[in-house]
Amino acid sequence: MKKYLFPIMIGAVLLVFTDWYFITRVNHSYQEKFQILSVMIEEQEKGTDSLAVAAGLLKGAEDFQGEAGKDKLKTYGYLEEQENWFGLERKQTIRNIILASVLVFLLYLLSLKWISGQWKNQKRRELGILSHIFDQFSSHVYETNFIEHMDERETELERIMAQLTGLGEQLRYNEELLWKEKEETRSLVTDISHQLKTPVAGLKTCFEILNQENLSQQEEKEFLEQCTKQLAGLEALVGALVNISRMETGMIQICREPADILDTLAAAVNRVYLKAEEKQISIEFEETKDLRAAVIPHDRKWLCEAFINILENAVKYSPGGTEIHIRMFRLTTFLRIEFEDQGIGIPKEIYHKIFQRFYRGEAEEVRQKEGSGVGLYLTREILEWHGGSVTVSSKYGREQQGSTFVVQIPYAE
Repeated sequence: MKKYLFPIMIGAVLLVFTDWYFITRVNHSYQEKFQILSVMIEEQEKGTDSLAVAAGLLKGAEDFQGEAGKDKLKTYGYLEEQENWFGLERKQTIRNIILASVLVFLLYLLSLKWISGQWKNQKRRELGILSHIFDQFSSHVYETNFIEHMDERETELERIMAQLTGLGEQLRYNEELLWKEKEETRSLVTDISHQLKTPVAGLKTCFEILNQENLSQQEEKEFLEQCTKQLAGLEALVGALVNISRMETGMIQICREPADILDTLAAAVNRVYLKAEEKQISIEFEETKDLRAAVIPHDRKWLCEAFINILENAVKYSPGGTEIHIRMFRLTTFLRIEFEDQGIGIPKEIYHKIFQRFYRGEAEEVRQKEGSGVGLYLTREILEWHGGSVTVSSKYGREQQGSTFVVQIPYAE
């Protein structure tokens, strides 16, 4: 009720002022009429034309007083309001003004009540929309389709609704991000468990056999070598996991500095040369004259690591006595490097999978080789950090084999 006190007071004051104004005008009109009548009676007794006098008064003449006429009217009792028509008309007019004012004031109060009810209903409706949105947010539904429930006049909530829309988008993005991180963590744990299972099981078996007393020295030596091999695999897996963790958490900073890409590539070839030599695999480098000095902004350490991973896979899955060809092409905006081997090949349906973390394929030739399925994943990550890419194409079948990995590195940042 307190919030309506001020508009009620304002309405009452305006109404009283209006009544005062109209009643004053009625009283003034009443006095003017008796003034004219008094002057006409006074002048008529003097023998003057009363109509001419009345016309002069109506035109604003003030020379006529009419006191004698008032006395005469008073003698006959016509100045009493209840005894003359003008007085009765005046009273009736004042009563009508007061009655109309009361009716107007009542209508004003009813209007206030109606407007207040409409305002309350609108606010209740707006709060209902807000409550519905918050209920949706609580149920992990972040679609704020409030526009469908508002008409053109309801613009008060536009700013709040816009903020809620932004909040909903942010909450949905955060939830998707959390879900993605949860799934990636679950997948990572599963992959790590799978990768650790084989070497740990192998170590366990070797140690159980070594604990037996009836082994010959040759057998003990073989099982110790097997333990060393499994430990080397575990060490490589741990190192790969550390690199993945550092890469995905941003701990590894790729520092691109202008350097000769040929020196980086040569360093990668030198790292895998002994493994290739053991299998009598030759690494052939084909360059053109315009590439003898290819200076490109890159991180020499990590790009070298990416090249090593590609070359090690080529050596690992290629039969002895074959060749690995490296070709470089200078294109308009990037440098293209091809690594072509004569290995077992890759089925077309798993081209996109071989760059996934811990993926090694289902082929028996792959399963027989040592590996963690991390190298190509790191290669892809490193090249993407450089703004580049890596793709693969392969010949896979009984008659044709071999794969070609294509690396593209932009010339500029």
